[in-house]
Amino acid sequence: MTATGCGLPSLTPPTEQARPTASARGSSPVTPSTSPVSTGLTIADAERGAASWLAEHNRTVKDRDWWDDSSAIDKLFWDGTRHEAVLDQWAVKNGDRRKEREPIRLTRQVFYVPREQALPGGQWFLLQATYAGQDRPHILAFWRPEGGAFKLAAKSPLHHGQRMPEPRRDAEGYVTAMPALAGRQVAQEYLVFWDYDRHDQEGRKGYRLAKDNHSRRAYRTVSKGAYMAYQSYSRPYGFRTADGGSFHVFSLLNDPQHISAVLTLGVSTRGKGKALHEIAADWYA
Repeated sequence: MTATGCGLPSLTPPTEQARPTASARGSSPVTPSTSPVSTGLTIADAERGAASWLAEHNRTVKDRDWWDDSSAIDKLFWDGTRHEAVLDQWAVKNGDRRKEREPIRLTRQVFYVPREQALPGGQWFLLQATYAGQDRPHILAFWRPEGGAFKLAAKSPLHHGQRMPEPRRDAEGYVTAMPALAGRQVAQEYLVFWDYDRHDQEGRKGYRLAKDNHSRRAYRTVSKGAYMAYQSYSRPYGFRTADGGSFHVFSLLNDPQHISAVLTLGVSTRGKGKALHEIAADWYA
């Protein structure tokens, strides 16, 4: 199955959302911040925000045609998660009740809340949790604009055998946010990695998804998958780790205005090393 030309319905992002540009070289909607800004987001705020989103999600999906209501989609999803509505649309229209969306119950929740925010115009936090009935922890990113409510901005299961890196926390449990520019650089490297026009020798053999959704250099280990050249990426959310490295969550987008392919990634660096270690990925096309 190729990831382009899937014929998916348009899901235009809400007008107040910062949209990725469609530049072939991946301009990001995020303006680099020169210094983090304290916004007053507390761990308790994040816990309430996640609980409120979860309750809204579970109320919304009781209507099996919820995906046909653009306002319902806008209440729940940002950035690289709006394709969640398309998944439900397909399940309902194809009559596959096994794939219809069920209410979500999260267990073993761990919050990563930055005391200072490096992204302008809003607030974010990360949540590690396990979906009831699933065997792998997920990493979820939540974002809200100033004066708005938190919505799901990115979601991915961790690869089998991987764990979230230990964050650098202060005495009150807050993490240290990575500069926005650092997240952009990681996302840009992934964008270039998937651009086979710039990597003729390896790229034209196909950068594909391997077992458990691993994406990097997977063409060596799988015999089928999807060729892809992403156009842009969503906001990167990231924190410093206890060993001096970093962790980032972001989504690569094939077409920012029409949901046709999304690859959401959790990527870490270790200590002072520059190597990128992919510990989470989830692909939709």
